[in-house]
Amino acid sequence: MTPAGFVKRFGLLTIVAALIAGAVSTGAWRWVSLAALQAHHADLRRLVAFHPEFAAGGFFVAFVVVITACIPGPGLMMVAAGYLFGPLVGGALSLAACIAGSAVVFLACRSAFADAIARRAGPKVRDLEQTLRRNAFSYLATLKLIPLLPFFAPNVAAGLAGVRLSALIAATALGNAPVCFILAWLGTGLGHVLDRGGPVNARLFAGPEVIFPLLGLSMLAVASIAWRMLRRRRS
Repeated sequence: MTPAGFVKRFGLLTIVAALIAGAVSTGAWRWVSLAALQAHHADLRRLVAFHPEFAAGGFFVAFVVVITACIPGPGLMMVAAGYLFGPLVGGALSLAACIAGSAVVFLACRSAFADAIARRAGPKVRDLEQTLRRNAFSYLATLKLIPLLPFFAPNVAAGLAGVRLSALIAATALGNAPVCFILAWLGTGLGHVLDRGGPVNARLFAGPEVIFPLLGLSMLAVASIAWRMLRRRRS
């Protein structure tokens, strides 16, 4: 394999692996926490107030890195987006980062492994891959909407199966949009509590700024499960 061929096939995967190794070795995943938001509340508010474009761009890059590094924290990053930028801008930023980060992980896995798996797979694996490819949008949108698996898992599975990038992007946009905007709404309520000097403890979840987004998230979970059960009955 030529150097150019190696870069084409394994370049993105090398970047993803380096980000994972860096996150694990430095403990960077621990920085994504409510405690960190509370500790740097005033500084973050000033940054967004005086440099909104820079703050939004930096947040987008950080969120994409969190997704690409496959570390825990995408849900909390969605909350932080609403906390910093409000429910609409924060939700849109989160969704854009989810699409970009998912695409990077997907392309890294597809370029590195999809062809090799297709060549060596047995009949049953080939049938499974063909089924996933035919119904890629439906399967991926359901997995994104019902977060039963780690955030990175559907992206990795889609890359290994060699589905189309357009299907992954469309499924991510549809499946992640409700969660992104509901959690951004939750983050906005959290920001209002911290602006008033309130602590981050169990009482936080009793306030209307927080309880209504949580109810919305619960309704979304129930609706997605009901939709999945309805699809099983029809199939």
